[in-house]
Amino acid sequence: MNIGVVLKYWPRLWSGLQLTLLYSAIAIALALIWGLLIGAVSHRRPPILGWITKAYICFFRETPLLVQLYFLFYGVSRYLSVPAGMIGIIALVLNDGAFIAEIVRGGLQSLDPGQREAALSLGFTEMQTMIYFLIPQAWKKVLDSLINMMSIIIKDTSMLMWITICELTYQCNQVNIYSFDPITAYMFGAAVYLALFLIVQSVRRLIRLRGDQKEKREKILPANGNGKGAAAT
Repeated sequence: MNIGVVLKYWPRLWSGLQLTLLYSAIAIALALIWGLLIGAVSHRRPPILGWITKAYICFFRETPLLVQLYFLFYGVSRYLSVPAGMIGIIALVLNDGAFIAEIVRGGLQSLDPGQREAALSLGFTEMQTMIYFLIPQAWKKVLDSLINMMSIIIKDTSMLMWITICELTYQCNQVNIYSFDPITAYMFGAAVYLALFLIVQSVRRLIRLRGDQKEKREKILPANGNGKGAAAT
């Protein structure tokens, strides 16, 4: 890899990286919210919404992201004046949100049905039961999968170059055009995506480590309390 080429075109590469991080952050936040909502609806399977969410998840999971981007960019934009950046965010949220919805649905289905019944018997509504009891427990089960989806969303932003968004992959391609050095241009892009992936995985391990430490403390405290009670007796 030619460091001179990287330094020469660094402003271009830096601007592309900034756009990649911006679109990734927005898409991750919105896709998590959207996927959580759709996953909860898919789990409960109401009469009409259940079929709609099933069709939505099937369509966006089984069709390529690039096709969805082209459909929204060239199709919808033909009738509505929507900026390319917003089209890109919508496509990422709809596509990756469908995968997140299935992860959330699987996590909810893995819970003991008795927990829902117990919450309802205590007077909680279906909505309150979902928000205060089921989703927090399912969240722990699917946390690793959701963090992995964040890595996927970051990589998916590279597809936005095809709808004129000058993110990192687009800028790497431009560097290749101007420098005639594809190895340096694309190796730099790959290295940046790999670094972002490693950062996300480090966060995942940190969250998992803290969660394990919290569980250990929760197990130790009741044990100490029982020991003190026995000693007092």
